[in-house]
Amino acid sequence: MDLDIRESGNICTLKLKGRLVSGEAVNQFETAFQSALASGHVFLVLDLEALPYIDSSGIGSVVNALRISSKMGGTTKLVKPSSFVAKTFKMVGILSLFGVYESEEEAVASCGG
Repeated sequence: MDLDIRESGNICTLKLKGRLVSGEAVNQFETAFQSALASGHVFLVLDLEALPYIDSSGIGSVVNALRISSKMGGTTKLVKPSSFVAKTFKMVGILSLFGVYESEEEAVASCGG
């Protein structure tokens, strides 16, 4: 998996490309968002447009990002989840936990930062 990370103010945008699956990909994502949160970026914007597939470990990791960022006074937003990811999140009943946006700009604006 490929990860583009941009930090601005208290917002960190992570653009995920490839498959978010158990093992290296999930570890990479966990490390990236935990490091962003640790440095004060409590709003996470996850761009999932180029994420064709996610497994249960990937889902757990995204929920973990939401849980920790919320605990720190921020939140986690999703941008353009691919149809597979959106369907999967809806099926396991977690899509409604996230703000879902059509563009990174909208997601960032919704963070109030």
